[in-house]
Amino acid sequence: MKIDEKNAIINLMVAYNTNFSMQNEAKIYDIKKEFLINFTVDVTKKPKYVLQLLKTAYYEKNASDVEYCLALMDLFNLVSNDYSLIFIKLLAVDWHTSHENIVNNLQKLKLPETIDCLYSTALKPLDYLEYDESFSLAVKCIWALGEINNQKAKEKLELLTKSSNKVIKNNALIQLENIRVDTM
Repeated sequence: MKIDEKNAIINLMVAYNTNFSMQNEAKIYDIKKEFLINFTVDVTKKPKYVLQLLKTAYYEKNASDVEYCLALMDLFNLVSNDYSLIFIKLLAVDWHTSHENIVNNLQKLKLPETIDCLYSTALKPLDYLEYDESFSLAVKCIWALGEINNQKAKEKLELLTKSSNKVIKNNALIQLENIRVDTM
């Protein structure tokens, strides 16, 4: 990712976060509009450009570029099934700290091909989350599995109910119950 692209994304994120907290939708619209005018590519018209940037960040093991791409995807609602393979690859590595954001995006997509990586990520110890006693990454994975709601996802949730970790076990039980109630 070019330095001017990084700077543009950082400025966008700062401006967006500042104005989002003030609930200033008109200002947010203007911020996004100006970004699209000044960025290398209009990402709303060429969303695969962000996908390419994300792939490059993965191959270069550039954690900050992964975060920048995810921010663009969120701010401009660019998440699509096209991202599933790179998301799966990014969940399998530990050199970045964006696992939760990636799982959030996979939950939106509800793709059966992500079940195995969501299951393994739910159980994966990551050094940067060692302090997290709420196991938020695991919980997000469990909820994403619940959203997929097919037989294989249910089987993975059943396996998670056998976890010695009470948070993981209880959230898997909740998801299975939600699925049961939804199918009644």
